[in-house]
Amino acid sequence: MKPRLLILLLMLTAVAAATAWRLVDPPTGQNADVARVLSGPAPDFQLLDQNNRPVRLQGYLSRFRVLLVFFDGQTGPVADPVMQSLKQFSTVLWKENIRILAVSTPLSPQLKPQTLSYPFPVLRDTIAGTPESCSFRWGVCRQPPAPGSAAIITPAMFLISQDGLVELDGQLPRPLTEPLRTITKLVQGN
Repeated sequence: MKPRLLILLLMLTAVAAATAWRLVDPPTGQNADVARVLSGPAPDFQLLDQNNRPVRLQGYLSRFRVLLVFFDGQTGPVADPVMQSLKQFSTVLWKENIRILAVSTPLSPQLKPQTLSYPFPVLRDTIAGTPESCSFRWGVCRQPPAPGSAAIITPAMFLISQDGLVELDGQLPRPLTEPLRTITKLVQGN
């Protein structure tokens, strides 16, 4: 057997052995980021903010991590503890290179002024529940509104990586299970 062929065969055997070993005994800790394996591109959207300016998710990706929070437009942002926490820690999160985007259904005239005090875009999904809507593609509003009523968004928060990836639950983005705890960790720089 030629020496080159023998070396190639030995290298192939070593790679096969290392692969088999990792399959049997996977790494633990930071190296085994299972979420990375179960992630996909964040669904893009463009909505109007509280000042009627268009905001597009794509404009934040590749530069920042994004906390995307959906809240119930029927009760408003002041009634949502996640929104209150994000408002409180928005400056710290900004310094950590994290940007915040909040989305709800259109707010009533009584609740809309609440959004003006938020230091981040509070967006309105005017077609919530329809297959083209932001809330539908993120899995937080799967039902179209009944005639004469507003769609209902399920409160949820997502962390989008700087490279535009979000954890998936099948085909849809997976909401964070403990949003307030996640905010605390991000504020602490974890």
